[in-house]
Amino acid sequence: MKHVVRGVLFFILLLFSFRQVEATKTTVISSGDRMDNKIYLTFDDGYSARNTKKILDILKATRVPATFFIEGGFLTENPLLSKRIADEQILANHTFSHVDITKISDEELRRQLKQFEDEALKITGKPVRKFFRPPMGKYNDRKLKILADFGYTVFLWDVQYYDYVHNDDQGIKYVLDNLMKQTQNGSIILMHTLTNSNADALEEAITRLRAKGFVFASLEELV
Repeated sequence: MKHVVRGVLFFILLLFSFRQVEATKTTVISSGDRMDNKIYLTFDDGYSARNTKKILDILKATRVPATFFIEGGFLTENPLLSKRIADEQILANHTFSHVDITKISDEELRRQLKQFEDEALKITGKPVRKFFRPPMGKYNDRKLKILADFGYTVFLWDVQYYDYVHNDDQGIKYVLDNLMKQTQNGSIILMHTLTNSNADALEEAITRLRAKGFVFASLEELV
């Protein structure tokens, strides 16, 4: 009987230890509920102030929520626009200098996160929302633990069409065709503000996606 009790206690201890380890890693989300018609619009990097302003205007006019994962250069070089993002949408952390977090030291990642948070608070007047997207979508368990220490939820995506590679070579039709083909219930859509075609196609994309029965929602609903 003692052996049985010890075995049960050992199993419980192992289970608890496993959960403790898992709890130190942040949540990684690449889509929402596939049974729900909600979809989630996200934009990466910044870089183009003109496109970002146009996108914000369209989102405001169409009442669509979105999350902007911007890097520190855009944040500090465009303080008024960055504040507008934080006031109207969700401004989120994409590292300060758009680095592959798997190739930097733990301390450098901490510095990148903290520097972005400090600058965002200084510029927008409010703490940054604890949403993070790793540049290039690259991460590992070690870096996830650091992100967890900072309180971040990691958001990836399930809809993309390599707009940052093609830039504007493919045009508006390419953007619309890919969005219509790839988007499904729960999709997190990745677009880049650098690409003119994204800004030019956005209003029509919103109209078409809504016509298919999708409802635009905030990433806030996934945490």
